[in-house]
Amino acid sequence: MNATKKRGKAPRFFVMFWPFAVSLYMEGFKRGVGFLEFSEVYENYYSKVYRLLLYMLGDPFLAEDLAQEVFIKYYKNPPGRDGSVGAWLFKVAKNLAHNHFRGEDSRKKREEKFWLLRKHSAYNLREEQIYVRQVLQMMEERDRLLLIMKHSGYSYEEIAEVLGVKKTSVGTLVARAHRKFKEHFQEEV
Repeated sequence: MNATKKRGKAPRFFVMFWPFAVSLYMEGFKRGVGFLEFSEVYENYYSKVYRLLLYMLGDPFLAEDLAQEVFIKYYKNPPGRDGSVGAWLFKVAKNLAHNHFRGEDSRKKREEKFWLLRKHSAYNLREEQIYVRQVLQMMEERDRLLLIMKHSGYSYEEIAEVLGVKKTSVGTLVARAHRKFKEHFQEEV
């Protein structure tokens, strides 16, 4: 990026999109958006879209990234000929900003949940893992294998095939193995 370029001013198309220019050109050609039309829309609306996003997000770098996404969306799937290009671009920009906020909110909630659940130190977590392995070792091999396979994501059909039992009995066997694991775990605690 040119160090003298002012934020919010439309960067030259080829500078910003060179890696994607050929594929975008071909895709736009197929959809009826000519390169000159796109270039004109880009030059006329980039700074307006950027300013809107900057106002909504407060981060110039993120606003620039989302402004580029807006124009890629325009090039890949332009509005109909009877619709206003400016209105369409602003609506897409607003939606992308709202999607970003929703993603940030859910990311923050996940991080908070992660840190709340992680009250145990790494040492305590390691101790618990060792203890679970010890309890599993005390169990019968079939029950141990059932639990390991079930919690590793294997389907009942796959478990039944490995253990040589009917698929319909796997759920009952897993429930019994869980109960035995809990009993052993509580005895040791």
